[in-house]
Amino acid sequence: TRYWRDWSSDVCSSDLTGWYMFPDSIAGAKISAVTACTSPAGRVYYGLNNKRVFRLDNADTATPTLTEITGTSVFPSTANVSCIAVDPNDGDHVLVSFSNYKVYSLYESVDAGVTWTKVGGNLESTTAGTGAGPSVRWVSIVPLATGNFYLAATSVGLFGTQQLNGTNTVWVNLSPDEIGNMVCDMIDVRPSDGRAFIATHGRDRKSTRLNSSHANI
Repeated sequence: TRYWRDWSSDVCSSDLTGWYMFPDSIAGAKISAVTACTSPAGRVYYGLNNKRVFRLDNADTATPTLTEITGTSVFPSTANVSCIAVDPNDGDHVLVSFSNYKVYSLYESVDAGVTWTKVGGNLESTTAGTGAGPSVRWVSIVPLATGNFYLAATSVGLFGTQQLNGTNTVWVNLSPDEIGNMVCDMIDVRPSDGRAFIATHGRDRKSTRLNSSHANI
């Protein structure tokens, strides 16, 4: 339940020889989401099942720096971090999703987690997150020539938007015919050509290539 890294070899081993223990931040909770940056290299974000989120800088060294970036004033009082998405071109730009019902589900940071903004928009019944809003299972940031495209896999289908605008963000159902309101659990994206892969619960896997204006699944 802790981060380990063997700096002596690129091959994983079953013992702890040559491994360093990263700073412990878990205290009985479980890691529920993790992602790594390409820019800057050596940065890792991870979240726990008790709403807490952390940024680990210099993770590719034996002396990483751990910073808690939990949005104490805006995050739910307690919830499961289901996914953390990082902008492939900007490691300070991240999205965090919470999968619980009756909590606000989506948050954006443009300063590496120093501040957070609600971006659930019309996926939420209320700005407090109460009501019948869906569970958000996964989020992705897809860089396109005209700017980023944002994807959200939810308990009622796949949604996307070209613009995050706080609580006024408008998320659009991207595949009403093929996916409909089927549960979507996971997204994988290939930034080099905008190809997205979506795992659904009951309607197999879907893929699409995102262009500058829309997704056609």
